[in-house]
Amino acid sequence: MKFKMPTPATALVVGLILSATAARVQAAPEGKPQAPVEIAATVQVQKATLKLTFESAAEQVNVRVYGVDGLTVVGTKSPVISGTFAAGQVMTLAVAYTPGPGTSNLAVQVDGQFDGKRRSKISSFTVEDGKAAKRLSSTISSRSATISVDGQGRRIAVLPAETK
Repeated sequence: MKFKMPTPATALVVGLILSATAARVQAAPEGKPQAPVEIAATVQVQKATLKLTFESAAEQVNVRVYGVDGLTVVGTKSPVISGTFAAGQVMTLAVAYTPGPGTSNLAVQVDGQFDGKRRSKISSFTVEDGKAAKRLSSTISSRSATISVDGQGRRIAVLPAETK
């Protein structure tokens, strides 16, 4: 087997191809960067408790809540205007609403200056109409369940362990 040393021109071309490939691999992820804030909610009948956890310091923060698919927010739709929060700070908000018929959604938008850049994040939480929510809570309440909604709007019932 013979090994032939590449010429400088060949080495240059190979180097350019490899660096172009590496640049494509390290390209920025697609999509708009979101605000570094975690938005969680516990949905109850006609009331939701929002928990916002700020992963980095933020200024000029606005929080807005919207009803979608027939849900109507009762009271202020902008509970925070031009707020300032430290990294790691947690804020809890109570939002009253009137559910729409069937399944509707509560949307939460957080926007502000995060690390000097304007960022925004929107999360949506699914809400069942009053009858369906009452039926679910009365079925599970005898076992002391905690009902919450994950980041994708799915309902989660956390039941305590049974003791024998």
